Amino acid sequence: MKTTQHQQVAEDLLEQIADGTFGIGDRLPTEEQLCAEYGVARGTVRQALGRLDELGLISRRPRAGTTVIASIPMAGYQPVAQSAADIVALAAQTRLVKPDSREVLADAALARRIGARRGTVWFLMEGVRARRGRNEAGLCWSEHYLRGDLPRERLQRGTFTAEHLAGAQVEQSISAALLDARMAAALDTEPGSAALVITRRNRDQSGRLTSVGIHSHPADRYAITMVL
Repeated sequence: MKTTQHQQVAEDLLEQIADGTFGIGDRLPTEEQLCAEYGVARGTVRQALGRLDELGLISRRPRAGTTVIASIPMAGYQPVAQSAADIVALAAQTRLVKPDSREVLADAALARRIGARRGTVWFLMEGVRARRGRNEAGLCWSEHYLRGDLPRERLQRGTFTAEHLAGAQVEQSISAALLDARMAAALDTEPGSAALVITRRNRDQSGRLTSVGIHSHPADRYAITMVL
């Protein structure tokens, strides 16, 4: 079977991503630059990039360019991170759908939940998390708590790179919980049903808590499987 032009471009870019020429967090050349490099039309380049996007290797955003988010094709949504690059990839592959945001004062219950001191102020963004570019049920209910004195722009845009996590300590825990009525309604499932909760607490170099992400997945939509 003859290889088409867009397949050739896609395969070449795949090789460059696999061998580290373009690492996670790097931006690929622009469509115009790729057209010139491969001597093909813009439509051909867009088809090639579309294939890489389908494989979960890149993230394409208007005015932000094309960024590498994984070095191997993603078989599916994997919310348990094993590195800073995984966290960056999760942020690039998913988005919050019409999130709510507000400042909250940590009462005793919230302080225990996020691991902060009672009475501290946090900026909260929360909502249903879904995969970008797909029309499907939400993956989970995500809550993002940012220490009240820190800049909020990056959290609100939902864009960051591995460099933003440099020097940070990330503590990740997995636990079980029950979905409350609001989460269940947003995720179109039953209140009180079981959920898999992944919590990530980020600390700066001095050990001070800077942000907390809590992601509650309906138990029937995600499972962790390992081969030992």
